[in-house]
Amino acid sequence: MPDDAQERTEEATPRKRERARRKGTVVRSTDLNHALVMLALALLLPSVVGGLGRAFALAIRAGVASPPSDASFASLAGFWWSLLLPCLAALAPLLAVAMAVGLVGNLAQVGFVVSAEPLTPNLAKLNPLEGVKRLASRDALFEAAKATVKTGVFAYVAYTAIRANWDQILGLSLTSSHAAIVAVGQLAHSIVLKVSVAWLAVAAIDYLYQRKKVDRLLRMSKEELKQEFRESEQAPELKAAMDRRRRKLSKMRTRDAVRNSDVVVTNPTHYAVALQYDKDKMHAPMVVAKGKDLLALRIREFAREMDVPIVPNPPLARQLYSACEVGDFIPRELFQAVAEVLAYVYKTLQRVRARR
Repeated sequence: MPDDAQERTEEATPRKRERARRKGTVVRSTDLNHALVMLALALLLPSVVGGLGRAFALAIRAGVASPPSDASFASLAGFWWSLLLPCLAALAPLLAVAMAVGLVGNLAQVGFVVSAEPLTPNLAKLNPLEGVKRLASRDALFEAAKATVKTGVFAYVAYTAIRANWDQILGLSLTSSHAAIVAVGQLAHSIVLKVSVAWLAVAAIDYLYQRKKVDRLLRMSKEELKQEFRESEQAPELKAAMDRRRRKLSKMRTRDAVRNSDVVVTNPTHYAVALQYDKDKMHAPMVVAKGKDLLALRIREFAREMDVPIVPNPPLARQLYSACEVGDFIPRELFQAVAEVLAYVYKTLQRVRARR
């Protein structure tokens, strides 16, 4: 028998992808997030370096000018906090940008997904054989190759940048400390910027691999595809269409029932009960339609449209609605009240016919 993985030759359906997404199975490259954060920091760093240098200088001056008065914990903590506060304020833009870029990068890849599935304990991960299989799997080999490529590319970028500026680096000892710091900062910024661009290229390849990995993971067998189609027959869209169809049929049945009724007893607004009575075929009047609120309004509209008598009788309407379902004969205790209504209707109809 062929292996189950070999049978999974069909692309995943949108429904399966959505279920997998809710469980946390999404296309996501952590390298892409990290590369975007590093690139943003590399672009922002030159504008922050000045403020950061001033903050460090201010902290040093403050530390020299006002050392702690004693060796107590509170005094030392206040002293170090006063030194760190300007530095933290200078670093705040970098931290804010790093968090914002990381969040935007993650949302751009996977959208907003909250799932506890990855946190669920899985005993299979503790199986040594499964661990050996994971170490020799395609994903593990790809991660090892990716780490090797990143290390090689980053080392090559740093090496070429240092080699191109080697003469300048050797001459730093002959320049002022400020000029040396500026030169080293520019070189470091150049290296970080180039590494970020190279990392983006590696991350793009990683993202494509992660997409292929998820597609491979979600592939379906022909039998799973058939089962998915059978289940999709009860999809929300189809259920909504079936509900609309049922409401339409119910409306048609109510309309036909009101057409064949002899009288509609109303609340007069909240309840409506349509009664039919054939003395040759029925031992008692029958409830052929009933409704509350909106359905009661429709029953009254049908009755007016078809010239079926409407008799307001709130107590009787409420009793009929509570005691009877559609198709039930009225209970014995309501015979007298219903008989009076039917008698009133028949007399009214006789008068109308006599006038005609």
